[in-house]
Amino acid sequence: MNRSFYSLTVVLSLGLALGGGCSKERQKNVAEREIRVTLEPLQKRVFRRQIPVQGTVWPVEYATISAKISGTLELLKVDEGDVRKKGDVLFGIDRQILKNQVTVCEDEIKVKQAELESSKIALENAKISDRKATLDYERYLSLWRSKVTSQADFETYETAYKKAKTDVRTAQAAISNAKAQLKQAEGNLIIARKNLADSVLEAPFDCIVVDKYVEENEYVTVGQNILKIENQKKLEVICYISSIYYDIVTAGKTPVEFALDGERKGKGVVTYKAPSIDPESRTFKLKALVPPETHLVSGTLCDLNIILEEKEAYGLPADALLLRANDRYIVYAVDADNRAKSFDVVRGIVDGKYCEVVNASDLLKERFVVTGQTFVNNGSLLRAIKPE
Repeated sequence: MNRSFYSLTVVLSLGLALGGGCSKERQKNVAEREIRVTLEPLQKRVFRRQIPVQGTVWPVEYATISAKISGTLELLKVDEGDVRKKGDVLFGIDRQILKNQVTVCEDEIKVKQAELESSKIALENAKISDRKATLDYERYLSLWRSKVTSQADFETYETAYKKAKTDVRTAQAAISNAKAQLKQAEGNLIIARKNLADSVLEAPFDCIVVDKYVEENEYVTVGQNILKIENQKKLEVICYISSIYYDIVTAGKTPVEFALDGERKGKGVVTYKAPSIDPESRTFKLKALVPPETHLVSGTLCDLNIILEEKEAYGLPADALLLRANDRYIVYAVDADNRAKSFDVVRGIVDGKYCEVVNASDLLKERFVVTGQTFVNNGSLLRAIKPE
């Protein structure tokens, strides 16, 4: 019996010894895990609050040139792609008939001027006759009242007196008519000269010919389109943005940045803001002049960044800021013992991959976790690695 008790004691002692050795081995193997992270201090940079939109490039000056008169297009001095200066001749319509019309109107004016002069002479003669008839009438009226002359003689001079008055009024009416006809002839001459001038059309501004709708020697009618021209040295981008920004954007002040396929093309300002908001789309129109060195082409779809605010401030990569309850953001930093400690931060402008830290003045001496932060908690042991 003593032998059995002794054997049991030896077995228990051996088990305890072996068990104690395994526990120490486990404690050795379960060392605290280090979290591999990259660290970065607050970065000073320019932050922008901007609206990225797309707009279409349009020429500021453009026109579809049409015929102002009907006739044969006997002169077409341009082709598609040709560049012309302001005042250069673009096309001309048959001018001979128009020149003849001008000549006819000029001759008609001369005739009407002569008729007016004749009417003025006739009025002078009528006035002379009227004065004589008036004197005769007054003299015979006195004689008739004195019973010196007969009733028949008096009536003869009375009739002559009334006719003389009528002749004066007739001559005055003839002058008025001659003046009206002369004015009408002068108006016809103005129209004829304008038609002659409209037969040749000049470029209203520096331009390039975009489209040509007819060929030389074709007959064209009034209003028929001949050419489409654009001034591609003066371009603007037209876009539409949400009405929530209406009070923020100011024409002549709000800066914009142009880009094409991700490549920046230049800067400018908003040049036009619509006076009202479209009630259906709840958007409003904006225009911005394209800088000459931008080298865009009309009709291009252009990226436009409307810069609402721009300032220099401190920030971190946006992914470093972690959202917690009640819309609270935190970031993790490393302390002297390589352990994580959290800080509350106030988010400002998010510009691309970086976010402004509004309360940066209290955090300038810290180094923050910018990768690996999703595995970090307060007190976690950190191991800083170099960013790839």
